[in-house]
Parts: sequence; structure tokens; C-alpha cells
Amino acid sequence: MVDIRRDLTNEEYHAKPDISKSSLDQIHKSMDHFYAPRKPATDKMRFGTAFHALILEPDNFDKDYIQGTGLDGRTAEGKKEKKEIEEGKKEGQEVLKFQDYENLMRMKEKTEKHPRFKSYFEEGEPEVSIFWEMQGVGCKCRPDWMIGGGEYIIDLKTSNDASEEGFARSIANFRYHVQDAWYSKGVQVATRKSPTFVFLVVENVLPFSIAIYVLDSRSKDEGWMVADNDLRKYVNYQEMPEEDRYAGYSPDAVEISLPRWGFKEIYH
Repeated sequence: MVDIRRDLTNEEYHAKPDISKSSLDQIHKSMDHFYAPRKPATDKMRFGTAFHALILEPDNFDKDYIQGTGLDGRTAEGKKEKKEIEEGKKEGQEVLKFQDYENLMRMKEKTEKHPRFKSYFEEGEPEVSIFWEMQGVGCKCRPDWMIGGGEYIIDLKTSNDASEEGFARSIANFRYHVQDAWYSKGVQVATRKSPTFVFLVVENVLPFSIAIYVLDSRSKDEGWMVADNDLRKYVNYQEMPEEDRYAGYSPDAVEISLPRWGFKEIYH
């Protein structure tokens, strides 16, 4: 089963029960985390969503977002302006914090001055929903931007540190190498192409610098190994008799060690 959908909204895509990269993140922790109710979006997540709209679908950004007051909301003047903004916004519009809106505009300005950034969006299409099956399980991904019908996957990220060292930490912490592997597999299955996965990283703090990265082959291999193990964990759980299932962390005592940075001396 392979399906490429260009007509799904973000909400419709997320409502589909197929396994996504974010599903794998929860499964990796435990099946308890996978089945737990999803937490509401954080301010950081909402900021990232707004930036995606600004870059990928600027017309929708203007329809979906409005700038909040820059005045102190505790003052009479601030309360008045906030009320006017709330009353004047259109149905469905989200009011962004004043400074968040300002930062988004400065980030957009930086992307327009970058010598390579705009070229990635001269052709292609945003947020194509891809569905496929592996190990008998429905899987899904939704690339930010796809070029050449699957030759390139462009992933737009915001970060407070887009340097090589800083973003490498983000890759490990947020499992972006797993995302690279998962999206690449979905696009490959759906299009029969071997995509190049590109991270476009824009800092969300001054000086709003921009970096462009692709993972090396070793990191990509690690990403797929982890993704495959997570999916197998899900499949194995589903195949267990219901009475034998345990969704939490290991019920047995597990030996654990400090992380490498926790030791005062590095032993070789």
C-alpha cells in the first residue's frame, strides 16, 4: 500500500493513525509513551509552525497569523490594545507574541539575503503526505518541501544554535537522523527515487544566521537502524498476547551508567 496525498491539511494528516517519526520517538521511550495522550503544542512548537507557514506558504501565514501587542498587558493601554487585536482578528487567526512576530520577520529577511536559501524553493511542493507499509504496519511522513518528485527532501528547522557543533547536538537530542531515515524511506518507497535529505536551519535568536546541512552516511545508517528497531519494537508489542504485554520501561533492574560527560576523568 502506497499513497501520495496532496489534498490533506496538517490536521487531517496528524489524525491518521499510521506510524510517523514522532510516533517512533514515543515508542523509543516506551509503549506507555506511545499510547499516552499527546501534550498540547508548546510556544516553541507554535513558533516553528508559524515559521514553516511564513516560508513555505506565505499567503497562508498572512491569513492565519496576526501580531500581538507590544505594550505591557498589565497596563490600561496594553489591555486596551490587546482587546482591540482580539476583537479585530479573523476567525481562526492566531495571535503571535509581539516579539515572536518581529523575530519571524527578521528571520525571513535573513533567508531572502542568503545566497542559497531561496534556490531550494524555486520549484517543488510543500507538505506532501506520504503513506506506505512496512513490517505489516501503516507508516507516514510529510516532508516540508519536496523537489523533483522526490529527488530532494528539504527540512526546515529553527534553532538557537545553527553552528555545526550546536546543530549536531540537536540532531542527537531530537533524533533528526531518524527523521532523515524515515522520510527518505517513505519517499523512496512512494517514488522509487533515492532522495537527498537537506536540513535548512535558521536561528531563532540574534543574529538569525542560516546553515545548510546533509548527514554523512554513518549518521544516516545509524538513523535507519534506530528507526527500524523502534518499528520492530512496536510490531513485537502488537504480536504479543494481550496478557503478556507490558507497556512501561523494563520491569527488571537494569544496570545504568553516568553519561560520558558525568565523569570527572575520562577513562581510555
